Amino acid sequence: MKWILVAAMTLAATMGMNSAEAHSKARKPASAEQQRTSVNDVVKKLREDDEGLVVLFVKTSGSYYLRRDVAEFDAYKKKLEESLNGKKPVSVTVEATQLNILEVK
Repeated sequence: MKWILVAAMTLAATMGMNSAEAHSKARKPASAEQQRTSVNDVVKKLREDDEGLVVLFVKTSGSYYLRRDVAEFDAYKKKLEESLNGKKPVSVTVEATQLNILEVK
């Protein structure tokens, strides 16, 4: 009797996982545009490391990251430093999930 109960529970759990997995695979992945967001704020702090630049903003929470492998790294770094020193807002395009900086205006 116990074996029947265990088999029924195992079967139910397996079927439940498979339907959930199928449901998640049926969803379309988000496009690149949906994965980007903009931040318009003044830079509060910059910290450089081996792989790039960590950026903190005054009003926007979170740590944002400008990677050295971005094509315009030096120009973007300069704009971020100008925002920090001049207390002027800067517009930054970031990846919504990883918070990597893609563009600085």
